[in-house]
Amino acid sequence: MKKFPVGALTAVAALALSACGSSGGDQDTGTELPGTPIVIGAQAPIKGATAYPQTAYGLEAGVQYVNEVLGGIGGRPLEVDVCGGDGSPETAISCANGFVSKDVSLVIDAVDQSMGAAVPILSSAGIPIVGTLAGSFVADAAEYGQAFYFTGPVSFGALASMSLLDKMNKTKASLAVNESPTSHAYVDDLIMPIAERMGIDVSVQYPPASGANLNVIASTQLSDDPDMAGVIALPEDGCTSLFQALRRQGYEDTILAGSCSQFISDLGADAAGIVTQPRLWVPLAKDSAPAEVQEQLDTFAEAMEAVGYGDELSSRSIYTFAAIVNIAQVLSKTDGEITASAVTDAFKALKDFPTFAGPTVTCDGQQWPGVATTCNAQAIFFEVQGDGTLRSVDEGGYIDLDPSLVPTTS
Repeated sequence: MKKFPVGALTAVAALALSACGSSGGDQDTGTELPGTPIVIGAQAPIKGATAYPQTAYGLEAGVQYVNEVLGGIGGRPLEVDVCGGDGSPETAISCANGFVSKDVSLVIDAVDQSMGAAVPILSSAGIPIVGTLAGSFVADAAEYGQAFYFTGPVSFGALASMSLLDKMNKTKASLAVNESPTSHAYVDDLIMPIAERMGIDVSVQYPPASGANLNVIASTQLSDDPDMAGVIALPEDGCTSLFQALRRQGYEDTILAGSCSQFISDLGADAAGIVTQPRLWVPLAKDSAPAEVQEQLDTFAEAMEAVGYGDELSSRSIYTFAAIVNIAQVLSKTDGEITASAVTDAFKALKDFPTFAGPTVTCDGQQWPGVATTCNAQAIFFEVQGDGTLRSVDEGGYIDLDPSLVPTTS
């Protein structure tokens, strides 16, 4: 498998790196599709202490699939200009200004926490933001038409995790999330109020993004005697290290993994019983997925293998891959020139649209009270089996959430 330094990824199949995110610039992709490329932007968290390079891998595979398998968009090649986010608002602003100067028709939010800083700039230019889920509260709170997300808002994660605890009859949880102002706001404004309404006692640890002693975090969690330990959100390596520490220290009860997935292969048999809550069906759940989803997961795996990342089938990579495929399907049905205005209208018109490995969505601004950017209010949860595969906690897969439990001030 090929590995590239974060922020300096080699682009293939019409993936381009923006100068504001790397030293790369546009790359010669070798695509043979005729016509002028359809250029869209993407802000991906591929730099800094809390980088998720898997988001860039999924983008690269998505572009390869669209161009080389689907034949592009209306026969024209798709090009994605990726700006590498590092968690800072300054970089997000630089990325946004770059996208405006290049007159892209939309920008993918690759779950970048600093995306909120880009929203005012992109909104002023009339450029819509699209993604599987938002990276920040500010992006979630954009006005209708400024952003579209195929799954629930940031508050969705809090409601989903607490709903999972409630569904599994868990009443005391001890969970970790990296230290940051947004993490504290997420916990204080969402996790705690929702947990209180459900009668769940939650304690939270805030390890630093780098250099954290996760053995100490595990010990702190176990001192609370929880019936569910684990994470709200940590980078993949942090999840694995914490779960290993919990198992070493004798914890045998349920572990909440958030959207992490790397731990499954790293922990082996010790991963059994850990519960994960990605937004989409994931490859390890293929055997229990509906037939059409099984085919989509095969498509994802083949595309990732084609670009050299066959062993990076994480939730982060499928989020961005799915976003590319969904966008390509929407744009393929757009009449006339693909401008930012035309893209906005196309997404506003989406109704009962089956997303890639995800829920059916309607982007009418009415799917989540007070959050017009979200197109769905369902969640899916998986439990790791003894053989390392995943099985949906609910036999039906996606379940409806109750957004009324989310504080209205969030």
